[in-house]
Amino acid sequence: MGFLEAIVLGALQGITEWLPISSSGQVMLSLVNFLQANPEAAFSLAIILHFGTLLAVVVKYRGELARLLLNLSWKDPLLRFLLISTIVTGIVGIPLYFALKGLFSYAQGGLANGLVGALLIVTGIVLYVSRGKMGTKEMEGIGWLETGIAGAAQGLAILPGISRSGATVAAMLLSGVRQELALKLSFLMSIPAVLGALALDYASGDIAAAGFGLGEIAAGVLAAFVFGYLTIDILLGVAHKVRFDIFCVLFGLIAISVFLL
Repeated sequence: MGFLEAIVLGALQGITEWLPISSSGQVMLSLVNFLQANPEAAFSLAIILHFGTLLAVVVKYRGELARLLLNLSWKDPLLRFLLISTIVTGIVGIPLYFALKGLFSYAQGGLANGLVGALLIVTGIVLYVSRGKMGTKEMEGIGWLETGIAGAAQGLAILPGISRSGATVAAMLLSGVRQELALKLSFLMSIPAVLGALALDYASGDIAAAGFGLGEIAAGVLAAFVFGYLTIDILLGVAHKVRFDIFCVLFGLIAISVFLL
């Protein structure tokens, strides 16, 4: 992977992170099919590129994050939501992470195509089910159950092909949370989740053994940050108007067809 390929992949991550089409799935499919990367290395790089879009979220919501850090209190419903949802995300996501690492350590590219394709179809179904849901719950009305469901949905999104934003927003909409609040919470809860995934992958050491240079990785992360920050507002507006459930199902069928052929 050269610098140009790294920048293109970072741009792909930065743009697709705000759309419910699984940015990790799109990056993995690109790495496996166009750069002939092995699935395990592709999975690790897809996780690492999330650091760029995480930085974009931190910059975007810097005021909200500063308020949280300066006024830490269990009485703050937002802080409670983030802490509890992160714990549930870890309970669900960590076992799945290691299971995927084991699977991708011997899987071929075709199997990765089939898995990501099938999970994209699942994402499409979830998006379809949640279409048109308009909840009314505000922050104070979100209880333990809604928080746990959102955290579990985020944990499942470690699976490439399951959209993190799509799954978490859909889970909250189905729980009756107001749409704009669900979107904001989805972004904020991604910060500790992505940091945890990065820590897990760094501890495994797999990305260093995969042949990706630090310079190329840094270029990809920087591109993900720049493209993510510049496109977040535009693409969030697009995400409410386009039928991404249909996109996910069709793209998933294409990936499965490649696997079968």
